[in-house]
Amino acid sequence: MRPPQDIRAGWVWAVLVITVVLLFHRLLLGEVLFWGLPSLQFYPWRWFAFEELSNGRIPYWNPYNGGGAPLIANYQSAIFYPPNWLYVLLPSAHTMGLIALLHVFGSAYGMFLFGDALKMSTFGRGISMISFALGSYLIGRLGSFPTAQAAAWLPWLFWGTHQLLENKTIERVGILGLIVGMQLLAGHAQTTWYSLLAVGLYALWFVFVYFRFAKIWQRLEALLLTGVAMILGAGMAAWQLFLTFELLNQSQRSEGVDFETLTNLSYAPLRSLTLWLPNLFGTPVDGSYLTPDRGVYFEDAAYIGFIPMVAAIFALLGWLKWRKWLTHHQVFRSVPFWYLLALFGFVLAMGKFTPVYRILYDYVPTFDNFREPVRWLIWTAFALSVLAGIGVHHWERTSLLLFWTRLAIAGSIMLIVSAGVGYVYLAPTLEDPKAVRVLATALIALGCWGVSAGLLTLHQPSPNTLAIRWWQLAVFIVVGADLLWANWGLNPTVSDTFYTRDYSINAPDAGRIYWFEDYEETLKFDHYFDLSDYRRARERWTEVRTSLLPNINILDRVFLFNNFDPLQPNTHVEYVKLIEELQTQSSALLRAAGVSMVYGDVQPIGWLSGQKEHVYVSPQDTVPFAWVVPEGRWVESDTAAITQLRAPSWNPEQVVILQEHQMPETSASQLSTAEVQVVNVEPTRQQYLVSSDGAGYLVLANTWYSGWQARVDGVPVQLYRANLTFMAIPISAGDSEITLTYSPRGGEVALAVSLLSTFILISLIAIGLFNTNEQQRLTT
Repeated sequence: MRPPQDIRAGWVWAVLVITVVLLFHRLLLGEVLFWGLPSLQFYPWRWFAFEELSNGRIPYWNPYNGGGAPLIANYQSAIFYPPNWLYVLLPSAHTMGLIALLHVFGSAYGMFLFGDALKMSTFGRGISMISFALGSYLIGRLGSFPTAQAAAWLPWLFWGTHQLLENKTIERVGILGLIVGMQLLAGHAQTTWYSLLAVGLYALWFVFVYFRFAKIWQRLEALLLTGVAMILGAGMAAWQLFLTFELLNQSQRSEGVDFETLTNLSYAPLRSLTLWLPNLFGTPVDGSYLTPDRGVYFEDAAYIGFIPMVAAIFALLGWLKWRKWLTHHQVFRSVPFWYLLALFGFVLAMGKFTPVYRILYDYVPTFDNFREPVRWLIWTAFALSVLAGIGVHHWERTSLLLFWTRLAIAGSIMLIVSAGVGYVYLAPTLEDPKAVRVLATALIALGCWGVSAGLLTLHQPSPNTLAIRWWQLAVFIVVGADLLWANWGLNPTVSDTFYTRDYSINAPDAGRIYWFEDYEETLKFDHYFDLSDYRRARERWTEVRTSLLPNINILDRVFLFNNFDPLQPNTHVEYVKLIEELQTQSSALLRAAGVSMVYGDVQPIGWLSGQKEHVYVSPQDTVPFAWVVPEGRWVESDTAAITQLRAPSWNPEQVVILQEHQMPETSASQLSTAEVQVVNVEPTRQQYLVSSDGAGYLVLANTWYSGWQARVDGVPVQLYRANLTFMAIPISAGDSEITLTYSPRGGEVALAVSLLSTFILISLIAIGLFNTNEQQRLTT
């Protein structure tokens, strides 16, 4: 039941727009996102991918990291995601911010539509919209583009499912399918999987509780159509899913993730207080964050605002009051579902802090694949945002509420005064006043929002007067200010010259660079991207840009053997582990990987000190990516290969360790001289001319991966896995022309499925809309 007077939708959107402008004013004035993943992953991936597309090549392969690695198959690159195609029209770092802001507004509009489907008033829809779109779950993760992009589709997913279940038409099947496909292409499998699980539970609840008086065949038909839409949506993303599944099966996560690593970021029970006090433990924006060792601020963030949290409680009170008359108060019908979803999300987010997650990890599929249980908070944040929109319908000036409101205002004022006294008088007496000041600041903020909510309640006008609109506008302004304060500075920006300027880079003329892991992690997370203090990277942004940390190196076209991709070929990961294990004894392994320079506190034996501290260079003038060896040793397993690679006597210039296929007919020769000439090297096509006086093996320090094929003088030959993770090709005496090409096997079928599914979905929408328009024309 909507109130007689309701705020204008335009006012709600005005508050949202103004809050976004204030929150991202630096972005709108020309700065760019850079802190953490935007510069370490997303922009380098997409810059290179769309540059490849502009050159007429499909960006299947990234040659600059890890000896080469799949690019499109890297799910989080999200190259097939339509909003990311803006990079084609606007090939600039500013496009990152534009796409991010589009998703903020997109999530807001989806929430606004879903609120309408749940029979909310404009006031309620606006509260749900602002609390989710500007809530800390989305804004705090905005720089983690795939996460935020996938999360932005969650309200649309619920809206599309609700619409289809409520009215089973073919255009709604198409609309839901498109939404599912878009979320799958957004680039974050974990968020999408959690979203699909949540909407699946909603569909079951809708059919068997909300729709319980319908006949069984009607219920089954509704679920069947929803399932068809989901399948068509998955079909739309089939090409991406196929490539990613192929990479997953060959990656370090093919056997799942161990429990300790998987649950590293679990939501500690004490952190639930941040649902009410977002900066209870400080904030990395000003360096006051107190516990980075026990949690990452943006991963724990799920704050939706003080008033929305109170409104979520009112939703339960309203349901308890009207549960016997829900046909007349339909907005409260779904309250139990949202409370259960919020609770389940909260419990799952606690991960290792509850016995539940261990049981699920051991016995339920997919629970051993996704890291960071704290991300289950998306259920909690979304459900609380929906409840907030429902709850404002029960925000009434009853005598009992007024009594408790006055009491709460008095308590909030006392809290502000007490915390202020602690901040001004107690903190300076302590040796380390930081913790007291952080706590006092959080309590003062809580008191201020409590007083604001109380005063709004005391001055709430009658719903039958025009004054209610102005009062509702005041509520939105307070909520917007609350979320502006909570999320201020969580997405640091710098000058766009971070990406556009040419920099002087300390890189070798030939060969790759390798960062020893301890040194890389220390520089990356202690010196630059400090999780407790975002200011460090901003103050040192030129150092960050010229650091050649993976995967910033892509922007400078410098080859690194390190890789910061979430999924990497498992053989590459094992090879890196071997380098880290041998440390100073790793010279042969580094040469075999084409490494000519290393960064770190470790100096491999025989290597020379570079011009800068912690930099060491190969004693060879150049370290090639391709060379010929006379002897090949075939082994049957990775374990046997690793044993050979560990041997102090192994010389990569003389012996190659071979795997895959059958043992070569010739494993040794009298080869004495050989020359390799590079004819052409592109990401997915390489050509070499080899001249040798005997049979041997051309060894390539490039990652072996299914889909690579080799030809010698135009004739297909076996491409062996070499030295655990690289490539080798048998050659005979004389001159040989070697060509290697990469193309995913079976990708054509997946592409056809994607195109066909997309065509079907668009056709369903078009036919459905045509039929609707035709019926309307006939009735008029």
